[in-house]
Amino acid sequence: MFSGQLPQFLDPRKYADQGRVVEGQLTVRDLPRLQDYKDSLDQPVVISLAFGRDEEGHRRIEGEVSTKLVLPCQRCLEPVTYDVKAMIDVALVWNEDQAKALPERLDPWLIGDDPMVLTDLLEEELLLAMPLVALHDPCPTALPHDSGEPEKHENADNPFAVLAQLKGQGK
Repeated sequence: MFSGQLPQFLDPRKYADQGRVVEGQLTVRDLPRLQDYKDSLDQPVVISLAFGRDEEGHRRIEGEVSTKLVLPCQRCLEPVTYDVKAMIDVALVWNEDQAKALPERLDPWLIGDDPMVLTDLLEEELLLAMPLVALHDPCPTALPHDSGEPEKHENADNPFAVLAQLKGQGK
């Protein structure tokens, strides 16, 4: 079991065969694909992963990763903090054929012969767990209200007025 200091690279086949547990903490700053969330870089990312085999012999990674991300509210554009929690449940595969052979209930995680980069899995799962649209409930900033009626333009030119004039000249 690893606690605290997380391995940057690991051999998932060996970890699964040994039934290892990896627990610890990083920061958002340690995850390259989340660098755009500047207000979140110092937020902790809590990881708890169990490697093992299921009853059918599939090597699996199960657990969770969670953090807080500061996202722009899509309504008022002010920052809103979201708890992002991803439940991880993947089966390790080494090629596309193995992925296709998995039961539908299992999500494949394609790995190669090189050591697995732990942050790749964490980033992917956090990105998938993010909200599609970040919104305050309610927004702290007053928003302009729409009356629901179309705007009236008093001096709006009728695009067909010229045609009406031309038609009138032809008589």
